[in-house]
Amino acid sequence: MEIKTYNSEQLNELVHSEQFSRMPVVPISTHRAMSHIHNPRADKSDILMIIAHEDDEMIGYLGVLADNIHTLKGKALKCGWLSCMWVNPVLRGKGIAKQLLATAFKEWNDHILVTEFTPEAKGLYDRSGGFNDLRINEGLRCYLRFNLHEVLPKKNEKYKPYTSILKLGDAFANVPNALRLSFIKPKISGHILFEEITEIHQGLNEYILSKQENGFERRSAAELNWILRYPWLLQSASTEESMRYHFSSVSERFGNHCFKLIENGETKGCLHFTIRDNHLKIPYAYFEKDCLPEVVQHIYRIMHDYKLNMLTVFHTDIVKFLKTDSTPFIYKRDIKRQYIISKVLDANFTDREKLIFQDGDADCAFT
Repeated sequence: MEIKTYNSEQLNELVHSEQFSRMPVVPISTHRAMSHIHNPRADKSDILMIIAHEDDEMIGYLGVLADNIHTLKGKALKCGWLSCMWVNPVLRGKGIAKQLLATAFKEWNDHILVTEFTPEAKGLYDRSGGFNDLRINEGLRCYLRFNLHEVLPKKNEKYKPYTSILKLGDAFANVPNALRLSFIKPKISGHILFEEITEIHQGLNEYILSKQENGFERRSAAELNWILRYPWLLQSASTEESMRYHFSSVSERFGNHCFKLIENGETKGCLHFTIRDNHLKIPYAYFEKDCLPEVVQHIYRIMHDYKLNMLTVFHTDIVKFLKTDSTPFIYKRDIKRQYIISKVLDANFTDREKLIFQDGDADCAFT
């Protein structure tokens, strides 16, 4: 087995090569590769892709997202987030994933973190002995409409044959629910303007940076605009390339939506939403605390206007508000997101409970 590593220049050559166009399985989509390459926090020497080959055939790969994280004192530490891992199912159990992980640790000087992992991947990370628990963030998943045909098959494959039946059941249940929602109109703000914007300008950048004391990643306009310009998902039907990639690269509906909050000409906040199919997420939210009720009403408006079924949120203040306030949701359930960190990197974080995480930190803003 041969392990090959790719920095940004080499990754760019790979996705534009004839070899890539002929691969039955690709290690990354072209637009996801472009996102890694244009990452403002990626240096030219950073290893972004690790591929295992046997007899010139790809048998596994591991992607890494270059990033900086910050201590409570504001010290920036270069690191890599493991963002995807795949091993040929026929060859699983032969130590391929273990070697891919060991290569990532070597290339990133043991500065590795992971989140949003599968139970199988967590088993690998535990067996490696290289990680400590960093944090478990408490979130909330809220359902505005019945959508069991989307939720259940993703949780358990045994429901996939019954998707049509579940969809029919959702349709029937949503008839009276639609009538209910017609009487619950989102309130229109009387004093805060939510101006939709396509990029973060300098003035708004200064406001965002002022709201990131104790922030774990501390995104600036450069990073936020990169996320907006180089998504990992494209709004599209399945393509020939997407069929060869084992992770999501297209979606029937996907979009980034940013809003600047303005009151009497003064900036009061900035919100970044993503809409994927019928699901709303809030990767980044910076706002004055007295604007919280208005922010929640804007979330309702977006879900109402785009006819969305589900909201996922980890922002502490928004979660607390949704748990205690009257909402239009038919069901709410607690969810968790676990972060693990390499032991070498973990030595820099002794007072971790004071760290502030945003929903979009790591690669979560892209997925």
